[in-house]
Order: sequence, then structure tokens, then C-alpha cells
Amino acid sequence: MTNSGRSTPTLAAEDEEMTERYGAAGARGVHVDIDLTKDDDDDEHAVSRDLMPNELPDPYTNDRLAAAGVQDDHVNIDLTQDDDDDERAINRDLRPSELPELERQHRPTGHTTCDFANASCGTIYAGSRVELVDGTFFHIRDIMKAPSGEQYLNGIVMKRTWQIMDKIGLNGQLHAVLPKQKNELCMIIKTVNDKPGSSLDDHSLVRISLEDVRSIRHVIISNDRFPRHSFREQGLSVDSSNYHEIEENASLVCRWKFVESIDVAARKVTAFVLSPLDESECDQSCGLPNLQKFTAFRSPAHNSHKSKTKAPRERQHHEGEQTYISADLFAGAGGATTGMITAGLDVKYVVDFDADACHTLQRNYEGRIRDVRHMDMRDFLAVIQGAQSDDEYMVDFLHVSYPCQAHSWLNRGQNRERDLEGISLCYSLREILLIVRPRVVTLEQTNGILTKEDGQHFRALIYDLTKTEYAVRWKVLNFAHYGNSQPRKRLIVMGAYPGELLPPFPEPTHGPGLLPFVTIHDCIGQITPESLFDNMGLGACPRTHAPYNPHTQLRGCITRSGGEGNMHPGGGRSFNCRELACLMTFPPYYQFAGGISAIKLQIGNAVPPVVMKAICEEVVRSLRRSDEEMEAWRPEVVDLKDDEGGEEGDMAATRVRGARLGRAEEPIVLDD
Repeated sequence: MTNSGRSTPTLAAEDEEMTERYGAAGARGVHVDIDLTKDDDDDEHAVSRDLMPNELPDPYTNDRLAAAGVQDDHVNIDLTQDDDDDERAINRDLRPSELPELERQHRPTGHTTCDFANASCGTIYAGSRVELVDGTFFHIRDIMKAPSGEQYLNGIVMKRTWQIMDKIGLNGQLHAVLPKQKNELCMIIKTVNDKPGSSLDDHSLVRISLEDVRSIRHVIISNDRFPRHSFREQGLSVDSSNYHEIEENASLVCRWKFVESIDVAARKVTAFVLSPLDESECDQSCGLPNLQKFTAFRSPAHNSHKSKTKAPRERQHHEGEQTYISADLFAGAGGATTGMITAGLDVKYVVDFDADACHTLQRNYEGRIRDVRHMDMRDFLAVIQGAQSDDEYMVDFLHVSYPCQAHSWLNRGQNRERDLEGISLCYSLREILLIVRPRVVTLEQTNGILTKEDGQHFRALIYDLTKTEYAVRWKVLNFAHYGNSQPRKRLIVMGAYPGELLPPFPEPTHGPGLLPFVTIHDCIGQITPESLFDNMGLGACPRTHAPYNPHTQLRGCITRSGGEGNMHPGGGRSFNCRELACLMTFPPYYQFAGGISAIKLQIGNAVPPVVMKAICEEVVRSLRRSDEEMEAWRPEVVDLKDDEGGEEGDMAATRVRGARLGRAEEPIVLDD
């Protein structure tokens, strides 16, 4: 995307251009090659050079390098503080106008409802959709009259999809989070402290005055797939001659909602959701049941990729089973995998480029993980793209932990080439989703991705999910609230397949009014002499600190060479490998492959299993609830007779509708 500073999309942005994605990868004017295949230049001298000693990437150092005299004191295996603890990178402060709006009563005592109101553009009614003077749109729910006689409107704000999280960065317009499609809208919803129920309930209404209304517009509210119900079905197409005419006068469709969850006490927005609308939130006859959306998404026409059409897979209901099928990409030593298994998931395959990490997984889960793949993600993409069976790599749940070093504010940028390589991997998500098609997907990242390089790469991840029609929520979780011994904060992104229920984040289990926070003693007190096999009892170094209370949470940063947090509460030494693993909530007998440095690196890069277990338990509950709802949904057949008689009077039409929701679907006409 050009560095024009424009906040209005150009004609070329209609229905999306791939150049925007690659422009996002090259933020701040840096070119990024995100080719996920092999380079076509085979001359090693032309494409590579030997690293200087001080250029060696930290994650690839190991004990052999230490023995050769290479210093081992720069690799951070932080088990404690988050590397991006700036609250501005995590939550958004409420704007001055937002809190009064949230606290306002929408139907105050003494105020009455009206059937209509006369605005400058004409007569409007409850249910009308209008364009406002600021260029946004409004779905009128109530027309109210105050005791003074003044009329006002309660309703829901809608914006064009390109305006959602719209922002100008240092290098111009930032990456969109929703597909840029002409006359497509998204509802803006604010909820307080995750109130239950529909996001369109009364607590999310906004008040505006009649003077804010500019014109009456035809807006259809639907969760059907683009471009259904849009002006395109009327035979209109966008070109340079009618671009503004269509924008100003053609019909619009709202298919999405952007929900911000507000913590009133903290006066911050703490969680976010971008989701297609539910059937119950749509206009009559414009909403699709979840099962119909789910089935449509698995059709061969929708899921073809690389010109290869695959047969759809029927929804798996897992009748009589206790597990769902899962996979873990960038699995490392298996922190997330361990959480998935302990939550009852069946792990089909895991992928990681580090040999020691793969050996660690094989040692612990031989026979329980069907396939441990030691390969680069580019190679894995080539493998799944060439798979002959549609079911070979499809799973119910997928977890992805993309490399996070490039997104950390602690990254000093000493190896930009490696950073760009890690960034480019994030742009593989959509291709993975189209082939693997998980019902639920989660991603874990450092908080720095929200703000570093203007948050471009975070926006690209969200876009990959919404472009694939996944509902998505994101929030920064404090891992200490889920049984981790350190107050480590990480961004968790959760996506749900079209027609699936979007799982909520797990409720905290530890903290004030809950279970006490897990302490150092809780973690390392379970270690026995028998668990100190291989190198696990090694790795501790002499220290000069005095003993301290072990019944506290771990504080400070631990690095291979030391760090203020790497102090055993007994005094006089740092933590050994087994203690570090237990502080990361690995089981006390978990086996690690590799030397001491390799083990510490695996531990430091891991997702705490106890946190992943809490997330996966919520995912499993959501999948089961979704299956139960789908099983309960049955199409109802209704015979419709022509009341007027005539030549069609004896013809019956059969209309399929959801028995649970009673929403009419497209009629199927049958011969008499």
C-alpha cells in the first residue's frame, strides 16, 4: 500500500488486493520476502554468507558453542516478567465520552417511545437505518421523547469495514482487519464486563440526536456470505464512473460486529471480538443457521485452493467419544501440547523446526502423538498443499505459536534478517486455515506485536482470520491467574470456524477471592531425586544472594547467564533445569532432549502447560456445546398452498426452516 496517508480506500482496494498484505510485511520501508517455497537461485555464494561470531542468532546457540568459547549470556529464557509489560500495549483507555454513554439509561423514567420522528431527510421509524453526518451508519432501535418534548434515537452504530480499527501509521495507512468490500458494514458494540446475552441487547445501545441524521439508507443485516444481498446481485459493478454513486446511494449490507469489552473499574477496554453476526441478530429471512453456515464453508467450491478441489468433510459429532482431534504448530518442547493432552484432546500431529524440541516430544508422547514432524514451516506448507486426502491434516482444534522474538520490544534488532524471517511466517496463517480448517484455532504471542511497527503484523493475523470468515477474539491474559508461578502476560487470539461457537476465554482461577497464587515452593517442592535424571539436575550456578521466602511468586528476569530472577530461595545458587521446568509448570518427570542450554531454551520458549490446559478445556466445552446445538437443529418442512388458487393453486412449496429458531430459509418448490 502506498504511503499516501489516505484514510479512504481507493478503488483498487475493492474486494481486496494481495499487495496490501505484502506491504504490511514490509512495514517501515523494509522489504520482506515471504515466499513460502524454495528460492529459485541455487548459487549459495549469491544468496548467503557466513555469519560473524557476534551475529549468531541466539536461539541456535548450544552447549557445543559454549565449549568453543562463544559467550552464552545473551539468550533470554524469561520465565517471569513479560517482555512487553506496557499497559498501553495491552488495553485501550476509555475515551471521555464513552463512560457516560455506558452508564446512561436508555429508557429513563418519564421518557416515552414514539412510533416515528421527522428528521431533516424525512420520516424515520424504529427499525430504520440511516447514515449520520459523520459518515457512519445507525440502526434505530427506539425513538424516544424526553419530558421536554425533545426526540432522540437509541440504536447501534455501524461503520464501513475499512474503518474498523482504522489507523494511520508512520508509513501511511495500516493493514485492514476486515476485507475491504464496497458498501459492507460492521456493527460497533461496547459491553460492560462481558455481560451475558446477545451483544445487541439494550446495554449496548448508543444515543444520538435527530440532528445527527444525514440520510435514510437501505441497509440489510445478514450473516449470509458475501456478496449475498448486496448491490452486486442487482447486476451493478464498481468502476471509476460510478464508484461514488454506489457509495452514496446503493444498498449496504452489515455482516460483522466489532465488540469491545470494557472493565468499568479500570476504565479500560480489555478484550475484543470481531465476529460474523448470529442468525438471531439478522433481518428476517436474511440469517443462516450455524449448521448451514458450517456446511456451506466445507463445500468444495469454497475450499478449493491452488486450483485443487477437495470433497467436503462432514461435520464430526464424536458421538460416544471423549476427545477431539488437535494439532500444534511451532510446538517447541510441548508446553502447549502438554496442556492439550491434559485437557483431553487427541493430538494428531505437531510440527517444529528444532531437532531437540522434536526429540523432547517423542520422548514424552511416543504413541500418544500420532506424528511429530521435524521440519521448517515452509516445508510443512508444501506438504499439506500436496496432500491427496482432504482429511489428512484437518483437525478440530489447532494451536499456533509463531516465533515472537521479532515482535518483542526487548529485541535489539541485531539480526534483522532473522527477525524478518520470523515475521514472514505469520503471513502463512490463512493458507494453513484453508487446508487444515480447524473448528477452533488459538494463537499465542508476545504483547509487543500489538504496537511494534504500528501493530501491522498483528492486524495481518486478524485479517487472515476474518478473510477466511473466522470469528475472532483477542485479549492479553495474565498467566498467574491460571496457575502459573509467574505474572507473565501474553496475547491470546482465538478463532472459530464459520458456524462454530466462538469459545470464551477461561475464567481466572487464581487471585483475590479465588485460589491463592501459585508460589515457587508449589512448583519446585514437587521435585524428587528421581526426577533429576539426564541433565535436569544441572544448570545451576553459584550465586551470592541470601535465602528468601519460597512461598512467593517468582519475580525478575531469568537469563542463561543469570538475571535477577534466577535465584533459588535457598540462597547461594540459581535454579537448575528441573526447577526451571517446574516453574514453567511442566510435570516433574518431563523429559528434555539436548544439552543444558538447549533445555533452558526449550523451557523459556514454552507456553505454560497449565495455562494451555485452561484454554483447551474451554475449547472442548465449546465444541461439545456446539455439537449439541447442531444435533438439536432439525429442518422443518412446511407446506405452503396458494390461497388465490388459479393455475398454481394445487402446487405445494416446501420451505425448510430451523425448528429451533423458526427462521424461514430459501423455498424448495416440488412438483405436485
